[in-house]
Amino acid sequence: MLFGTFFGTIFGTIGFVFALDYIEFSERGKIRKEEGRIVLEAQDGLAFEARDGQYFVVPPDWLLSRTSDEKLFRPYTQREIVERLKEEFPESRGFYLLETNHFFVIYTTSLGFAQWYGQLLEKLYTGYSSFWKEQGVALSQPQFPMIAIVHSNPSGFLRYAQSEGFQLIRGQCAYYNKSSNRVVMCDLSGLETFREGDKDRASSRDIQAFLNQPNAANNISAVIHEAVHLVGFSCGMHTRFAPNPLWLCEGLAVFHEVPDSGKRVGWSRTPKPNFRRLDTLKIYLQQNPAEPLKTIIRNDAPFNNAATAANSYATAWGLTYYLIKRRPKEFTAYLEKLQNKTILSEDSPEIRIQDFEECFGNNWDKLLKDSIDYLKKL
Repeated sequence: MLFGTFFGTIFGTIGFVFALDYIEFSERGKIRKEEGRIVLEAQDGLAFEARDGQYFVVPPDWLLSRTSDEKLFRPYTQREIVERLKEEFPESRGFYLLETNHFFVIYTTSLGFAQWYGQLLEKLYTGYSSFWKEQGVALSQPQFPMIAIVHSNPSGFLRYAQSEGFQLIRGQCAYYNKSSNRVVMCDLSGLETFREGDKDRASSRDIQAFLNQPNAANNISAVIHEAVHLVGFSCGMHTRFAPNPLWLCEGLAVFHEVPDSGKRVGWSRTPKPNFRRLDTLKIYLQQNPAEPLKTIIRNDAPFNNAATAANSYATAWGLTYYLIKRRPKEFTAYLEKLQNKTILSEDSPEIRIQDFEECFGNNWDKLLKDSIDYLKKL
């Protein structure tokens, strides 16, 4: 089995007991020292889980040294995380740290903007947890810290993304890094209130001015969308690098991403119809695509193709919204089926279809018709 394939299935075994491993390696010309546990070792390298929850794939020519002792693997304490974050993001480079109940927010914006963003994340966390608890879905407390990095302008955001090896698309203002389990975003408002270097607290009037900007809704949607991934992977809705169908991960993100200008932070825990995705879906379905539901359930490729991504996200939203609203018990059973998959579980288009049909049946024509009829009523 290829290392990359096995690496994609081995992660998630955080219930196992490991001794503490220490490695030093070179990554993109930078020397890193990490302590944690080696979760996989193969001929073409090793996979390492650090004590802050980050995953590293270290090829043999990157590895400088490795040792281990008999100490048990444990996540860093809150104090240790703060020390590491301040070392990684020093004030001398314009970074500041804000702690909320469940998140660490690293920011170069004004304090007021960072505080608003922290409130948004906290509302998402509590709203997401409460919503799925009401649906009967078991979630866990995050084992590792949830970290968000907020840049004050697109240039700093772009530089940071490039340093992580991410290729951004035009206008992108947020992304989730599955390896680091961090969400990264920037302020696209362009408001002088949140200019880089201004650390004064923004007033509620300033925040409201931001929320009233024409692009604020899309900005908030993008931020919430990526933060849903962070919360979902941190709380056990999904397991990083396990065989999670992308239609489901993205379907839940577009389900929760809808902004609410009537709320103080610009978002509500009660999911509303995503009319932006619905408009895209209506146009797509008018083209009479072949097997639109099976297409996104079989594999992840349609989400990674620029020509099909928008339609795939819209279809994922429509299917997710319909199943949650009209077939909640089956949807909960489907979530539990995927949550219970081990990291050595096989994955294939056939397995994905089988998993889906075991929960929702195999009458695809009826499922498509019923979901379209329901969405039309919105």
